[in-house]
Amino acid sequence: QGTTARASKMGDMVGVWEPMCKSENLKGRHKLSGMALRPSFSEVDEPAQIYVVAADSNAVLQLDPSPHAQDHLAKGKISTTGYPSGSPVSLAFDSSGALFIADFAHKSILSQPPSEGEMQDGDFAPLVGDYEGKQFLGPNSLCFDGNGTLFFTDSGPMGDTSLASPKGSVFCVSTEDQLLKPLALECLAHPSGIAASEDGRTVYVAETMANRILRFVKSSTGVFLCSVYYQFSGGFGPTALAVGKEGRLYVARFDFAKVDQLEDDPSPVRGKITILSSEAIVIGESVAPGPEVVALLLSVDESKEECVYVIEQSNMEIYRASVADLIDRA
Repeated sequence: QGTTARASKMGDMVGVWEPMCKSENLKGRHKLSGMALRPSFSEVDEPAQIYVVAADSNAVLQLDPSPHAQDHLAKGKISTTGYPSGSPVSLAFDSSGALFIADFAHKSILSQPPSEGEMQDGDFAPLVGDYEGKQFLGPNSLCFDGNGTLFFTDSGPMGDTSLASPKGSVFCVSTEDQLLKPLALECLAHPSGIAASEDGRTVYVAETMANRILRFVKSSTGVFLCSVYYQFSGGFGPTALAVGKEGRLYVARFDFAKVDQLEDDPSPVRGKITILSSEAIVIGESVAPGPEVVALLLSVDESKEECVYVIEQSNMEIYRASVADLIDRA
């Protein structure tokens, strides 16, 4: 009876998630790995466009969340024909619309300038790939603050850094001096997701293999100081972050899929989406529709409701849930 009740509650929580793409439409096409908002430059009041990147094909695709879309995932206004073959992990856009991609294979961040025409199709060039002559392990996740400062984590593929060998780093490239600066150098166990406050004075990092969130706060002297913001237990670890209204932090928590997991398994492996208040108190949590949650972002749907979008790799699917539904289930 207890197992049945837990399974029923889990089903209720999974039910808040709406699939955005049909899995059969994705299989064999793209292994999605990252997601970002591209600013809208339309004179009409339009929300930012959602773009995703595929690790296996180098494709950057636009997500159309409209229920009337024939193909929710299709080529948008970004061309990657000039992208050198690699293994893109995540992407971000700056305020001008320039595209930045973190790539494990190239062990660097590559950038594509915005174009004046309808299609953004410029060549990609390496932005940064080493620190003081030492090559990166492989940038994992990146974000911009409201001032245009770029923050990113450097972890390499899963296993390159670990609890036994914490060699991951966090860096920033400031708009003030364009210098590459470490916030944490070769001391973290697979730092992955990263998110910054609008003013850039607070930066959150998911240290996956330590199963915790770190917070970097910029002091009055301009130095970033680090402390543990939240320690999780259970699951494998957090992988993606987003900062929302009122300083809320949205956390995607990853776990590994069972090789032989059945659809009617009473205790399936699931990831989680956790919402933390500005005081690091859990104010919302939902079981994810699958275990391998690798990307997360906040945006609005067609009715202007704030939503969380996630990529779940074991199902090769993008899901959406309203923030209100997630908080109601705290």
